[in-house]
Amino acid sequence: MLGYGSQFDTFGGYWLDRDNGGTIMVGFTDEVEMHETALLALPPSPEDGPADGDMRPLGQRDDVAIEVVQVTYGERELLSAQDQMSSATWNRDLGIYGYGIDSQRNRVNVFLENPPPGALAEIARSVPSSVGLDAVCLELTITEAPPEGPLLVLPDLSNPDPVVTCWGVPPKPYSELMAWQPIDDVDHPAVDAFREELAARQTDPTPRPLPQGDWAVVHIAPDLVRFVLDGGDWEETAAVQRRGDRWLWAGEGSSRRCEPYVVLPEGLGRVDVHLDPDSLPGPDDTEITLLVTEQGCASGRTMGDALRGPQVVETDEAVVVAFAVVPVVGGADCPDNPPTSVTITLSERLGDRAIQDGLYFPPKTVTVEMR
Repeated sequence: MLGYGSQFDTFGGYWLDRDNGGTIMVGFTDEVEMHETALLALPPSPEDGPADGDMRPLGQRDDVAIEVVQVTYGERELLSAQDQMSSATWNRDLGIYGYGIDSQRNRVNVFLENPPPGALAEIARSVPSSVGLDAVCLELTITEAPPEGPLLVLPDLSNPDPVVTCWGVPPKPYSELMAWQPIDDVDHPAVDAFREELAARQTDPTPRPLPQGDWAVVHIAPDLVRFVLDGGDWEETAAVQRRGDRWLWAGEGSSRRCEPYVVLPEGLGRVDVHLDPDSLPGPDDTEITLLVTEQGCASGRTMGDALRGPQVVETDEAVVVAFAVVPVVGGADCPDNPPTSVTITLSERLGDRAIQDGLYFPPKTVTVEMR
């Protein structure tokens, strides 16, 4: 399909319309009926051919739906406009952190975060005369300023049921978050769609097989249901999304077991906290040295003044700490971020108290950083 479209300057790209039963939508600026007839007469490409070897023309297959629609701009036209805009605006103080072509919208996307005054007008002037302003969509993000004053994010340590999150689930009390329901106990159309996908992956593991086991529902929202399979140190996750009146597969993943954590205020990001292997505390010490590392993409920067905290609460059993960071504005690369060394002075010697990161629940014992 891409090979066919690439022959024409009028080709506007293709996309999958999940709201329309997975129909493959193909855009052209001219002769819609001619292109649709030609596409339906094509056999599947050898590299994308069906597993059953059925190479009948696409128009004769029940498992393929194609619709050709009229678009305003060809893909090459949009790519040219993107290149011209990028040359005129990149590396300028406009808040831009990326560009892209959105075939479904038939537009050039410009991604901005916290643009300064006058930036939008400057971007508008960069749009080439070969296309109109309607050929550009601005994906604009305005981030909240971080809270002023000292860091105050630790939940009440006497509360056995603080509000936390995990697995992309909206914040809720810990007891509710952990009250998983086996899928056998849940009557919901999203669970039916999940079962269908689970069964289908047994015969066709594309894109990857889904492990069998005691899958559970971890969250039900009006338009999204999340599933978890507990694998000990590792977990499988999956989601089903409502599109119109249908529930459709929304993806899956595998990762280390998610540890519920406290949601930080807007304008702050999470960090990892470890003991410094070169300065391990002993029972008689009244100071502890921690290594704090930014979790998000930050182009490998040193946090400096962006680091917030520590907030420290001492009890008879533990020294509970919390840190946060003001994230990088706009896009950033994702190399390993360097740790920042922070020394905390205690009100009394450490003794046999644990050192804990209180932004996890239960608070997580701080361990030595692996190097």
